[in-house]
Amino acid sequence: DRAKKLQKIEDLKKQKVELEEELAKLKENDPAVIDELKKELRMTQEAANRWTDNIFTCKSYLTKKRGMSSKEAEQILNITGNFDYPEDKLSK
Repeated sequence: DRAKKLQKIEDLKKQKVELEEELAKLKENDPAVIDELKKELRMTQEAANRWTDNIFTCKSYLTKKRGMSSKEAEQILNITGNFDYPEDKLSK
């Protein structure tokens, strides 16, 4: 009788693990989780745009106030000529 109960406990533990794995897979498609990820993506993109603004402001300062060429400013800021804002992935 004890052996049967111990086996039942082991079976239930295995089933629990399997169900938790399935729940984790299903959670990836949960609308609330997706909305939270979109919100985090939006915040991250806004932060990236702020930093890009700051870099362009620094480049502008170096070229206008310090008389550097655009290439010199880019070299100091460690950016290339094609440096630009990140693409908007949310609207697609």
